Amino acid sequence: MRRLLIVAGVLTTLVGQLSAQNNSWKPLGGWQLIERLDDVQIVKVLRKGDLTPAIFPPKPTWQPDAGDFFPASDVLLYRRMPASTGQQQYYAYESYNIVLDDANIRRMFDPAGVGRFRIGRVEIAVYFPFAGYYTIQGFWTGSDDDLPPYPTSDPPNTFLRSNQGPHTLYVPQAGVWRLATNADPFNEVFTVQCGVLDQSLDPQQRFNCYVGIYVEPPGAWVCGALPGTDLNLDYFIEYSASGYEAYQLQGGVPATFALQLGGNATPSLYGRITISGYTGSLEGKTATIRVKQGTQTRTYTATLAANGQYAVPIDLSGNIEVLAQVAPGLARKVSLSNVSGPVQQNFLDLTNGDVNGDNVVDDADLLQVLFNFGGSDSASDVNGDSTVDDADLLIVLFNFGSVGDRF
Repeated sequence: MRRLLIVAGVLTTLVGQLSAQNNSWKPLGGWQLIERLDDVQIVKVLRKGDLTPAIFPPKPTWQPDAGDFFPASDVLLYRRMPASTGQQQYYAYESYNIVLDDANIRRMFDPAGVGRFRIGRVEIAVYFPFAGYYTIQGFWTGSDDDLPPYPTSDPPNTFLRSNQGPHTLYVPQAGVWRLATNADPFNEVFTVQCGVLDQSLDPQQRFNCYVGIYVEPPGAWVCGALPGTDLNLDYFIEYSASGYEAYQLQGGVPATFALQLGGNATPSLYGRITISGYTGSLEGKTATIRVKQGTQTRTYTATLAANGQYAVPIDLSGNIEVLAQVAPGLARKVSLSNVSGPVQQNFLDLTNGDVNGDNVVDDADLLQVLFNFGGSDSASDVNGDSTVDDADLLIVLFNFGSVGDRF
């Protein structure tokens, strides 16, 4: 029977600025080596060869799982050792391939519900088995809304600009190190469209994406929450030429890994759009949202909920003008300042009566209502009661001559 991977806890922490402890920043290609975690001791590095069946002592085995990922397989790893009173003792898992962690971002960071995030910083802890030079490259992929969420790209995408790589990294001493991306002039390591976790997996329905790093010669990912991190993952996936594979610790113990993301939700608009005198459901109506900044104009569409709720990602930021229109309402314009993330903007009680959507209430709208009088034409039914009658005619007459806003 297919075993779903249960997503638990919160991985992603939005970080303003992190500083190294007793260690200056060391620019090294597209990444920075922050500090060696001396209190983290790796007692065993696991490899795929360790995951073969044995009668005694028992070992974890490959567990085919009917299609959770492609190819379908779950691998059960050893439990991590409990933390000692002094050094923290952990297992690690070695990989030549791209290893991706499951990042779950709380919905509070994007109240618009769009789920598109600009990641300005990535920090990862990796075990390097010896001092020397390593080739590293960062990768990411979005996810869909399936059960569990699948990566949306195969292979994953590389980081951007100065962090794209591959880079040569010199590690002066073996051990577990914190790595971080370099500052980018656009403050963007990558921008990801996340999926939304199904409520059966996560009642909070957090946003989900995957982040990882390629290390050659192979580094190893540390099993266990490292000191000073705010992490909670339930599984990780590894990319190879044949696709993705999912792994989980023995007995369902969380396989947590050290990964932190810094960034913000990308610019978006959300709120409600309503039409004066329209008493029916707005569900399924299409809103046209135009955004202008200087000489640039972008046009977006959003499908309304029953109460007029909408959400739409936008490409422009800073000081902008926004024009919203939903038939039979006339367009309304607002000016917004310093837009850099999600902005709540309502357009309530748009002037009613624009039956043909030309942003003017005139004789053309009146004639269309008269032509469909007594019928159920949805465009002419300007009050939303499913009948074209004198109530609709009165709304058009009352607002006759009105003109909507324009750029």
